[in-house]
Amino acid sequence: MEQFKWVLAITWTDGLIAFVIFGIFFLTRALFSRFFVKIVAGLTKFSKTPIDDALIGAFRRPINFILLVAGLYFALIYLPMPHQWKAFLSLVFKSSAIFSIGWGFYIFSDAIGLFFQHMGARYDFQFNTIVIPFLSKVMKFIVAVLTIAMILDQWNYHVTGLITGLGIGGLAIAMAAKDTLSNLFGGIVIITDAPFTIGDIIHTGSIEGVVEDINFRSTRIRTADLALVTVPNSTLANAPITNLSKMDKRRIFFNLPISLATNNEQIRRCLERIRQMLDADTDVFQERKNIYLDKIASDNMNLLIDFFLKTTDFDDWMKTKEKYNYAVLEILHDEGIELAMNRSLMIMPETKQAAFSKQNNDIEQNHGQGRSHSHE
Repeated sequence: MEQFKWVLAITWTDGLIAFVIFGIFFLTRALFSRFFVKIVAGLTKFSKTPIDDALIGAFRRPINFILLVAGLYFALIYLPMPHQWKAFLSLVFKSSAIFSIGWGFYIFSDAIGLFFQHMGARYDFQFNTIVIPFLSKVMKFIVAVLTIAMILDQWNYHVTGLITGLGIGGLAIAMAAKDTLSNLFGGIVIITDAPFTIGDIIHTGSIEGVVEDINFRSTRIRTADLALVTVPNSTLANAPITNLSKMDKRRIFFNLPISLATNNEQIRRCLERIRQMLDADTDVFQERKNIYLDKIASDNMNLLIDFFLKTTDFDDWMKTKEKYNYAVLEILHDEGIELAMNRSLMIMPETKQAAFSKQNNDIEQNHGQGRSHSHE
């Protein structure tokens, strides 16, 4: 209890002066919140970039915090406390100041996109929408690490010695975190190679959807049924990726099996009508059209209809594809062309009936043999 004896030595005058010191800082904090920010915000209106506005907005709460801590520190330091107590409070105050600065820059990291937008507008650069959120997360990580390192250094926990100590178990940590590291490097590969960006529609493996987010570990894809799929970056970095948003046209493909009873004249008229229909459509990419009798098999003939639309919009593509489905069916009907039936469907009932008859014959023969043996 002897270390608290100094509390009994505090006079009313000391307490009053300490309270006044704290009150001055508390009042300064209130005035700063109400007036200073408005004054500075008014001055920043004369600037051409919103970066300084974001900087003030980021440090507003940290400054309020450090003013409150400073009031407590200077009020307590005035009291007749031992030297070791004052040294401890000094470390707490310095750590709080470092924390406030780090806190401000951590919040300001979210505004890194403003800097890139300003640089892009000034120098006519185009920045990938993936890069900005990723760099923001990297900056937050760096700010957090540096802030923690500086606070630990104030308390004589030297970072170099800490890192050396961690090096003893570094191999085990690396082995345990190998998947995390591979996903991190996979994310870096995705960003630097830029096979897609946020908002693109991609297809990889059995997954197809819109890219919603890319972070250090994974990429989130919203599929057509509105499910959110999380794919590890290491998997994406090593997988083939089709970026459907990069298409400048969309394909419509038919492979129609028609009956062998169709004569040559019917086929020629059908293909010619389809060619004329596509030639008259301004939405069809005219440099790439394939309308042919593609294949003759033992049970059918195949008509190949393959062309591209100039639009890349999914809804337009589906509506146009439906329109040509109806149009092709109408042409086939007009020309008296029937689609070929699946031969396996025609043969299957006969095959099943034959197998069933054979099974019944085998059963009757077995019963007959059994009766003959019993008579003997």
